[in-house]
Amino acid sequence: MIMQPRKILAKQIGRKFIRVLFSGFAVLFVSGWLNILGPSSALGAEGKPLPRSLIIATHAVGTGFHADGSVVAKMVSERSPMTMVVRPHPGPPAWLPGMNNGEIEFGVIVGSDGATAYRGVGAHRKAYPNMRLLMIGAPMHLSFWAPVASPIKTTADLKGKRVPSGWAGLPIIQYTGGAALANGGLTWDDVVKVPVAELAENLRAFMEGRTDVLWHSVGAPAVQEANVRISGGVRPVAIRTSPESLKRMADFNPGTYMMMLKKGAAVGIVEDVPLQSEDITVVAPAQLPEEVVAAILKVLWDSNDELRKVTPRMRAWTRERMVSTQAAVPYHPAAIKFFRDKGVWSPDMEPLQQKLLGR
Repeated sequence: MIMQPRKILAKQIGRKFIRVLFSGFAVLFVSGWLNILGPSSALGAEGKPLPRSLIIATHAVGTGFHADGSVVAKMVSERSPMTMVVRPHPGPPAWLPGMNNGEIEFGVIVGSDGATAYRGVGAHRKAYPNMRLLMIGAPMHLSFWAPVASPIKTTADLKGKRVPSGWAGLPIIQYTGGAALANGGLTWDDVVKVPVAELAENLRAFMEGRTDVLWHSVGAPAVQEANVRISGGVRPVAIRTSPESLKRMADFNPGTYMMMLKKGAAVGIVEDVPLQSEDITVVAPAQLPEEVVAAILKVLWDSNDELRKVTPRMRAWTRERMVSTQAAVPYHPAAIKFFRDKGVWSPDMEPLQQKLLGR
């Protein structure tokens, strides 16, 4: 049977419509998968694609660690093709499992917390062996604080005194505070333990006269408040500086070391004083691709002058501090390559890196 011209035309149009429709579905399918996989159009090292977005985990909103992570995220998002999203948590135990599995790309953590989490000791019953150091930021100084008129001058003077303890909500402080006691040749059994759950309760106990000392970091608002409300102000309890004392402190809480603060460096620093210190660090999983690590470090290195102006806390986030022999977690291989290329990976770092990899 011979088809009419009108029917032939309709059949041809139908076939063309099906081809166009199929092509459209193919484009949508491929585009959808590209969006799911997430690489941006930008390329990293060796021409490998960079992800569209990244996560940086921090402590809760309102903490200094959240502020630090927010500054890092701002720089990365503004100066690279990647968007870095800040994801706050109650504390590192909430995000460390995700990082160890490679599900979270970056995190902000203090040195001793990272060191104990990496090894599965102290406050961390489980080890997170895939944690790697991206860079070191500013130092944080921790101390017991006493009224200026108090006879408690050094950590050894805390024997028999009423000291905040327990720290159910922040178990890492049981170790940082315990390290201060160890520095003075003491243990928690040598003091009168006054249970507190977290920092706010610790401040209340001190202000109400239930403890003889306050535990906090230099520059914390709580220290400023205590300095105003306590007659004569407050000052930090100095750590002892003998090699034996410093070793006891570091052995009790790996990642801590001594720094001398000059008079007037912050509220309550009424004279030059040696204090327990540790570093604020940015960590990443060992599984994180090298091109991503290199791209992030390039932003933070190249934009360092601007980074340090965003908040007062960021002033000490210098290029010179990014690599340190105080590191307590091994560096990511791509970070080592980056810092070698910049000429800041010193010969002393290689034996330290190998030692840390041995955990």
